[in-house]
Amino acid sequence: MNSDTTKIGILGIGGIGGFVGAPLAKKYKDSETKIIFICRGETKKAIQNEGLLFESKGETTTIIPDLVSDNPTEIGILDVLILTSKSYSLKDVLSTYKDCINEKTIIITLQNVVNAKEIIRETLPEAGQIMEGCIYVASNVKQAGHVQHVGGPGKIFVGGKENIQLIKLLTAGGLDITYVENINEILWKKYLFVAPVAGITSAYKVTFGQLLEDENLMHILENMMIEIQSLAKKNNINLTNEDIETSKDLLTKFPFESKSSLQLDFENDNQTEKQFLVDYVIENAKKYGIETPFYNGVNEKIKTLYNVS
Repeated sequence: MNSDTTKIGILGIGGIGGFVGAPLAKKYKDSETKIIFICRGETKKAIQNEGLLFESKGETTTIIPDLVSDNPTEIGILDVLILTSKSYSLKDVLSTYKDCINEKTIIITLQNVVNAKEIIRETLPEAGQIMEGCIYVASNVKQAGHVQHVGGPGKIFVGGKENIQLIKLLTAGGLDITYVENINEILWKKYLFVAPVAGITSAYKVTFGQLLEDENLMHILENMMIEIQSLAKKNNINLTNEDIETSKDLLTKFPFESKSSLQLDFENDNQTEKQFLVDYVIENAKKYGIETPFYNGVNEKIKTLYNVS
């Protein structure tokens, strides 16, 4: 990172981008650390005109970053790029903003996948440092330029090459972020929660609280987690039965009415991450000869319910 000015871009100001970008832009306003919100369309227009409305713990704050733009030339070369866009758009956004990235740019991923680095390397083989990461939070878009933090601790874990200076900068900026050596294990533990919960809440149209109260659905959820446990093992990651219990218990940490982002995208007729949260498990398990009857059942319900492939 440049010792004088540090340019941090947050790509995608949706639920996660807003949650990450808001404290950073608030803390580093009028400083040598420049916070850039990279977004387009109605979101860009709303934030340029009114600022980002960020709602958390009963308080709504108006956040004004240093720049709101979707123009690579205006954005320039970034020291840090935090990717908060949906998994399905990773390749497109990286291609669009490749001129903002050089070999010194540190890319931080916060997608709900276990293969983000792979996707980035396919698109930008010359990319420098990639810090794969994940975040535990429920944060949604109420409308363009208005993000609501619903629940969850907001804890961020990142891996890759250790960068103490960057972690200190982001922590001082209000993020609860921790560097871990073995990020793959953390990514799989997050995936163990996110993917089955996303699938089952979408298939059965239930909130987190309704899921917890339904014994039959919790049985299906646990078996979906066991299927992911088998897939993780083939990827040299040992997910224990205790990890499964921890994932199930995590549901209790969210408000009763919480919904998965996959479910919300289906409800709002948006493009979804089904390919990464449902299809990925089934297709990769098949390669290893792992049976996934519970994932298959949920997938069939989703396909019928939402008329998708």
